[in-house]
Amino acid sequence: MPEKTWGQVPPKKILLATDLSARGDRALDRATQLARQWEAELVAVHALESEGLDTPEHRGLPSWRRPPDAAALVERQIREDIRGELPKLKVIVEEGPAPRVVLEAVQRERPDLVVLGLGRSRGLGGGGLGRTVDELFRRSPTSVLVVKRRPNGPYSHLLVGADYTDESRRGLEVAARLFPTAVLALMHAYEMPYRAVILDTQLGRDYGEMERATAREFLARADLAEETRERIVTLIEDGPPEVRMSNYVMEQGADLTVIGAFERSRLFHVMIVGRGPRIVEAVPSDVLVVRAERPEG
Repeated sequence: MPEKTWGQVPPKKILLATDLSARGDRALDRATQLARQWEAELVAVHALESEGLDTPEHRGLPSWRRPPDAAALVERQIREDIRGELPKLKVIVEEGPAPRVVLEAVQRERPDLVVLGLGRSRGLGGGGLGRTVDELFRRSPTSVLVVKRRPNGPYSHLLVGADYTDESRRGLEVAARLFPTAVLALMHAYEMPYRAVILDTQLGRDYGEMERATAREFLARADLAEETRERIVTLIEDGPPEVRMSNYVMEQGADLTVIGAFERSRLFHVMIVGRGPRIVEAVPSDVLVVRAERPEG
């Protein structure tokens, strides 16, 4: 029997990593909304990073006077926090560091999408889910959705970043299939060499036209329905990608930024897990990092 392919579109199984924080509630609400939208199974995972509540001083007491089992308490809270019915729900609570617990659950459950929250005040390398985000970007075989905002209905305005690689084309194709009715903007941001010197010259205009021609070729190679092509707005911007994409999100109201990346690509290392400003941290919208298909061999 052939091995199950990672990353079905739309997802049939979503894995939510939650730390039960207020920020984590946003990810829980979004994962629940997507599970209902796609009729997918939702697997909620929580890591107990400290010892349970069953301490020696409580042993020997009647059951009604003992603290509840930590795992059972967490599961009950997750189920209570989900508003409405969600028939296909599974809760996993295990002891250990969050990155290890979540990655092991990803390997066992083989979800099509991983969802987790990230507060603006916490960097990707910070504690708790901050470390988990970093590890998932580096090691997860499936796509990752980082939730920052409180959900207000389905995603309706997408900004897709493109560097004209196969990975970013895959990101565009997946985004269009996942959210077929959303406004779709495709942005290529580039930093023109010697910008101050050539911006208003013929050379500068030729450089811009070359970028626009490359964008047209990029779209022509994409596997998209004709009606999808007609509604894509293409943006060619001069400047750092994290700045231009962040500005667009704030000014135009995009609620989801999509990046297609593979762990060995330049886009992945420079814009997602590399040093310096990163799109995942810079843009104020939720961010979907679409994991490109791994090459054989």
